[in-house]
Amino acid sequence: MRYHRALLIAVVTAAAPAWCSAASLPGRHVAVGQRPVSFTPSAHSWMSPQAKAAHRLLYVANGSTGIVDVFSVAKKGTTLVGQISGFQSPQGMAVDAAGTLYVVNDYIPQEGPVGGEVDVFPMGATSPSLIVNPNPWAPFDVGVDKKGNIYIANIERIGEFSPGSVTVYDKAGNGPIRTLKGSDLAEIYGIAVDPHTSDVYVSYTPSLSGNGRIAMFRGGKGSATDLGVSYGTPWGLIQDGNGNLLANDGNGPIHIYPQAGGPQIGSINVPGAPLFAALNTDRSLLYVSNFNNFDVEVFDYSSGTMVGSVKDNQWSKNAWPTGVAYWPRAT
Repeated sequence: MRYHRALLIAVVTAAAPAWCSAASLPGRHVAVGQRPVSFTPSAHSWMSPQAKAAHRLLYVANGSTGIVDVFSVAKKGTTLVGQISGFQSPQGMAVDAAGTLYVVNDYIPQEGPVGGEVDVFPMGATSPSLIVNPNPWAPFDVGVDKKGNIYIANIERIGEFSPGSVTVYDKAGNGPIRTLKGSDLAEIYGIAVDPHTSDVYVSYTPSLSGNGRIAMFRGGKGSATDLGVSYGTPWGLIQDGNGNLLANDGNGPIHIYPQAGGPQIGSINVPGAPLFAALNTDRSLLYVSNFNNFDVEVFDYSSGTMVGSVKDNQWSKNAWPTGVAYWPRAT
C-alpha cells in the first residue's frame, strides 16, 4: 500500500464521525444526471463582504474537516474572509479566469469503495452551481483549460487500485467527452493544464509501488507521452507559465522540470511533506500545503526561500490542509 493511499485513508479516519453510511448522510442521494453526489449545503458556510470585494483570494481545502477556507491576500498578509463547508474530503482544486472554483470532493462510505465528484462554485458562492461525477472513476485533482473544459485526474477506477485516467467534460459538465488513458498510468495524482496550448500534464505512478513520473497529453487529447523524469512520492502538479512543471514530492522537495521533458532544473526545499501548490497571479509567490506542519507555506518562487505561512486554528495533525488555489490565477 502506497504512502498516498495510507494518507488518504488517514484523512478519512480523521474525518469520523462524518464518514458514515450513504443512507445516513443528509443530502447524500441528491442526483445530478442520476448519479449520487456528496456535497451537502451547510449553514456553517459564510462569505463576508470583504471576500466579495477582495482583489486576490487564496483557497485552502481541509480534507478532514470538509471545509474550504477563503483568505483575502494583501501585502500585510492573509485574512480569513469566508468558508465553504459541506464537503466530505476536499482534495485538489483549481480556479478559472472568471474566479470559478473547482473542488475535488472525495468520499468513502463506511462500507464500499472510495468515490468522488468535482463541485463547481461561481465566485463568492457557498453552494455549487454544477456537480460533475466521474463515476466509475475516483477523482483526486482537477484542471480547467482556456475554453472552460474540465479535466479530472482520477487516481483509480472505483473499487480497484489501478489504472488511473483523466476524464474530460465541457464547461456545462457534459461528458465525459473523452477519457485520457495510458498503459503505464497506474495511479494519477496531480494535473496541470497549460492555459495557452491546452496540453495536459499528469503526475502518476507506473505501478502501485513505483516512484512518481510525469506524462503529457498533447492538446488534451491522444495518448500519453512520458517525460522521462522520476522522483519520490507524487502529489500535486502545476506549471509556472515559463515552460516548467512543479511536481510536489511527498518526501519533501518540489521538483522543477521542463515541460518538454529532460533533467530536473531546480527544486524548492519544503520542510515537511508538500501536497498541493499554487502560484500567485504574477508567479512571484508559491503557496504550498504542508502535511507535516499543518499550514500553507509561502515561498519566493525565484529564490525558493520561505517567506511566510498561512495558518488556521482548525488545522492540526488530524486536520491538515490539502488542495490550494489562487485567484486571479496566473495566466
